[in-house]
Amino acid sequence: MRISPLLADLRHGGLPGLGADTLAGTITAILLIPQALAYALLAGLPPQIGLYASVLPVIAYALLGSSRTLAVGPVAVAAVMVSSALTAYAGDDVDKYLTGALLLSALTGVMLLAMAALRLGWLANFISHPVLSGFTTAAAITIIGTQIPALTGLSVARDALPFELLTHLAEQWRQINPAELAWGVAALMLLVLARQPLVKTLTRVGVAKNTAAILSRTAPLVLVIIATLLSTLLDTEARHGVRVVGAIPQGIPLPTLGFIASDGWMALLPSAAMIAVVGYIESISVAKVLAFRRRERIDPDRELLALGGANLAAAFAGAMPVAGGFARSMVNFDAGARTQLAAIVTAVWVALGAFFFTGLIAALPKSVLAALIVVAVWQLIDLHHLRLTWAFDRTDGVAQVVTIVGVLVLGIEPGLLLGAGTALALFLYRTSRPHIAVVGRMAGSEHFRNIRRHPVQTFPGVLLLRVDESLYFANAPFVENELQTRILETPNLRAVVLIMSGVNGVDSSGLEVLTGIERVLAETGVALHLAEVKGPVMDRLAKTDLLRKLAPAHIHLSAQDAVNAVVGGPQG
Repeated sequence: MRISPLLADLRHGGLPGLGADTLAGTITAILLIPQALAYALLAGLPPQIGLYASVLPVIAYALLGSSRTLAVGPVAVAAVMVSSALTAYAGDDVDKYLTGALLLSALTGVMLLAMAALRLGWLANFISHPVLSGFTTAAAITIIGTQIPALTGLSVARDALPFELLTHLAEQWRQINPAELAWGVAALMLLVLARQPLVKTLTRVGVAKNTAAILSRTAPLVLVIIATLLSTLLDTEARHGVRVVGAIPQGIPLPTLGFIASDGWMALLPSAAMIAVVGYIESISVAKVLAFRRRERIDPDRELLALGGANLAAAFAGAMPVAGGFARSMVNFDAGARTQLAAIVTAVWVALGAFFFTGLIAALPKSVLAALIVVAVWQLIDLHHLRLTWAFDRTDGVAQVVTIVGVLVLGIEPGLLLGAGTALALFLYRTSRPHIAVVGRMAGSEHFRNIRRHPVQTFPGVLLLRVDESLYFANAPFVENELQTRILETPNLRAVVLIMSGVNGVDSSGLEVLTGIERVLAETGVALHLAEVKGPVMDRLAKTDLLRKLAPAHIHLSAQDAVNAVVGGPQG
């Protein structure tokens, strides 16, 4: 039970919730089956690969994951990253393409397990939220662009970037298949109407809001069934040239290790690393949101382990990489899932569908699945967040814009790397020029504030400086220059007090700055005092010559204590 949180949940009262988990798992399966088919096609893989990714990997996560409601399986962003990686790796070689998908799953799993073993979940924090939001928005736009050919009947290269796609459409618009376009547009309209309009209609006639929301989630499966029946009756492929899914092998393949002998491991390693990080961030974000609603806890390292196991299971099951999906997880949560037993129920339903119903959807138009993808990812486009970020912090806004443009112009992986690199570069620039304030004491108090912002009391011959940033190699030259300038501008100087309440860390470069300032001041008869030094910083300074020179007389708990020591007593 230490290995499997699910078993612990079942032992400690999970069985009474069996009915709720069964219902939630069934409802989630209704949403997952059409999504799995669509996301496999989005990745450039046969549709059954999406079903394979929704059985064994789902069970693996259910046994290992710390989230009780996260629904794992194929997701849109990972699917488009798979497509981007495999198109460059395999080209038109179908067998190599399929094998590459298994290699990506295995590599993604191994990397996540390695991160779990080394407790490296914090590495994902280097992709900031604005960059991730920009990446998701651009990826959603890219995904929608990739579905335009399927919606119109045009033939466009799978690796075409959005701007290239627009060029192709402008050149080939006369070749649009009207019948395929009609199927796609009709599916889009029905799916859109099945969301908020359907929910509002149902609530008006007395259906509970949660029930109405769950019923609207069944629309994709209902649409798939109706579209398949109509397509079969109308013989749309033969009569109108509408491309259909075609025959899908029934059943679930036995686990295989044949892909291990392939030689594409190193070639796909960078792409797998990106898929692992993005998939983990997406999954842990959704898991934390849902856990917070029920006052539950998520173990980040356990999530790395569970997602790693799920992706290894995907490789052995002949499937694509998997992650936690936002829409499915929300449906699972709203349907009342209490434990990951709901996920196992979902996997059972998908397996039954693969065994008994895949042969019935051969006539399903691909444009209907394309419409499913478009409606599913449309909600990922978040330009509102971009406006908020830009208004609040221009540097974060720049990183977000660079990420969006980079993904749209350069592609998925280069764009994400460019955005993350830009965010880190801007962070280094911002922290390399920290705010340093000359402060004084507010009248009638022991609070010290910036002399440029507040009417404060200053002390002749005493320079009080507050540094509002950690001291490290990137800002050490700037801090040294600023301190020297302020010192030279102060007449009749006899003491300098550095208020370090904003300093969370000091590295070797920062220590050299402090040591150099102390030495120069001592040579000119000026005393250096440190005030409000945080405990961890004091611990690092404790073994240095600087602290031995200053302590204890020149080290103070507060700025007021430092002033008292310098001017000879409390000043009022």
